[in-house]
Order: sequence, then structure tokens, then C-alpha cells
Amino acid sequence: MWGVAERKTSRFGRDLDMDDLYDQIDTLRGYVQDLSRGADKSAGHGYERARDFATGAAHDAEETMKYNLPASLVIAMGLGVVVGYFLRRGTE
Repeated sequence: MWGVAERKTSRFGRDLDMDDLYDQIDTLRGYVQDLSRGADKSAGHGYERARDFATGAAHDAEETMKYNLPASLVIAMGLGVVVGYFLRRGTE
């Protein structure tokens, strides 16, 4: 059984051109580098878009709170009461 495997691997090694193998490895390395650069750029653009969206949403929320100050205070107080209730209930 091992003899068959050894014959197959020795035949493979005999037909193998090492220079061609090195060229293929270099080509693959180039492809991987290109893919990683592309992924890095995509992640950077996604981060910028998410940051811009979050900044815009925070600014809009701040403006809404400024223009609706009484309602904002009531909502904040209500949320505080609800959170306090659950925290107190969780410790008992």
C-alpha cells in the first residue's frame, strides 16, 4: 500500500518544474496582496460611512432635543424611572 503512494509522489516530483512552481506562488502572493488591499479600502470606506451616519444621527438628535426641550426632559425622566425600577428589581 505504501509502495503505491511512494510511486505516485515520486512521479509527481519528477514531473514538477520548481521554477514554474515558484512563479505560481509569486503570482498567488500578488493576488492575495491585491485582495487584501481591496478589502482594506472597502473596510475604510465602510467605516467612514458609518462614522458619518452616526455623527449625523447624533447631531439630529441633539437638534431635536434643543427644539423640544420639555418633551426631551420628560422622556429622559421617564427612561430614568424605568431603568431605576429594573435595576432595583434586579437587586432584590
